[in-house]
Amino acid sequence: MNAAIARIHGFLDRLEEVFMALALAFMTILTFIQVILRYIFGTGWVWSLEATTYTFAWLVLIGMSYCVRTRAHIAVDLVIDRLPAALRRTVVLVAIGLCVLYCGFMIYGGAIFVDRLMVLGNDARDIPAPRWLLTSILPMGFGLLAFRFLQLGWQALDPNAPLRGFGAREAPAVVREKT
Repeated sequence: MNAAIARIHGFLDRLEEVFMALALAFMTILTFIQVILRYIFGTGWVWSLEATTYTFAWLVLIGMSYCVRTRAHIAVDLVIDRLPAALRRTVVLVAIGLCVLYCGFMIYGGAIFVDRLMVLGNDARDIPAPRWLLTSILPMGFGLLAFRFLQLGWQALDPNAPLRGFGAREAPAVVREKT
């Protein structure tokens, strides 16, 4: 059972990384082509700005969960480092709980927003796709973010686990070593 869960987590981790790399490459290449078309040929693609904007939104929303997973978010640990270990763990769990609650609100609000766009049947301005499809990343991205916070909460519940990345003095591991 644990091996299957580890494989699912590994797949999700890899999917996150591949998506972010592809989204960043797509935005960079599209913007480069658009600049060449505009300034050298005096033309351009009407849909490129909207495509870049939606891709950037997807990248940010997936990137939030990636940063939680890799502990790459900025942490202000001046106060939490001075707390006793038990109180530090409690503060960490409360903070994670508040983050999951916020994600829940965003999932709920995002789902309502996407549902209303589906009912309205609006299409994107320049991309031949329904807006609900392009904005569906909102509840999905916050769902993934909530999942990452729940993973952190599970780790923080273990009294023997160090509070790495939760305001502990040890530097966070931003880049994983490949084995």
